[in-house]
This record gives sequence, C-alpha cells and structure tokens, in this order.
Amino acid sequence: MERVPKLIKFPIDLVIRIEEYKLKHNLPTFSKTVYHLIRKGLDA
Repeated sequence: MERVPKLIKFPIDLVIRIEEYKLKHNLPTFSKTVYHLIRKGLDA
C-alpha cells in the first residue's frame, strides 16, 4: 500500500485519548493507532 505523508496537529486532549487507546489495545505505534481509529470510524 502506498503511503502519503501528511502533517497534522492534534489537540493535547485527543493525543492523550489516542495514547490511552493505544495502550489498552496493545497497538505498537501512535500512527497505527490513528489508522485503526480512522478505519473503525469510517466503517461505522
């Protein structure tokens, strides 16, 4: 899969929630967690 770099700034409260989700679901990186959450939201 081709990847395209994008710069995005997150509000600190959202970063904290994403990091908590990452730990709870044993996801290896912040980026993979964001991909997971985006896909989950798009599939909903």
